[in-house]
Amino acid sequence: MKISGFTNLGSLSTANPACSRMPATLSTADLPLAELMCARLDGEVYPLGECWCPIDEIDSPNLRAASLAPLLPRRAIIERHSAAWVYDLCPEPAQHEFCVDLGARTHAQPSPRRHLREVVCPTDDTAELGGVRVTTPIRTAIDLARWAAPNADDHLLPLLFALLRYGGFTDTTQARARCEARSIPHRGIALRRLAAVETLLRSD
Repeated sequence: MKISGFTNLGSLSTANPACSRMPATLSTADLPLAELMCARLDGEVYPLGECWCPIDEIDSPNLRAASLAPLLPRRAIIERHSAAWVYDLCPEPAQHEFCVDLGARTHAQPSPRRHLREVVCPTDDTAELGGVRVTTPIRTAIDLARWAAPNADDHLLPLLFALLRYGGFTDTTQARARCEARSIPHRGIALRRLAAVETLLRSD
């Protein structure tokens, strides 16, 4: 797709002079905010995450994950509600949730658009989408079951159900097994929530 009116289009297109296709995601590192906003008003791009995408780019988990790259600190992983948003299972959170594995030594400037925490997150609990790491559906469900606010069940239980179904699970056996160790923080509320989700899965 060629976006007219951008003086630095050539630097964003591919090396093939016959092809002036824009990158799948654009940020203020690519073009000034004013130009991106004008392109949006002209119907040439749409906002997604922290980026703008050409209108011929189809919204997808890969594109959503890539759209958060400008917010991601080095070695960070998209998690919890932000991961669920990447999978198109919930609305975009006002503050995106990221994590880094313990010992990653990642430093990031405070931002109202992101929350960063340290966790134990094995590679098997992540998937690479759009060039960045995202927690898998089952890991995302487990994290939300453990850490979501106590009064969040009305929206949370359907989301846990959707995450497990998205991940190909027909029951909560694996998720519950990973929450049963007595050393797991918030074990009780996680198991209670997963028991409720088990009922939803059985009745589906």
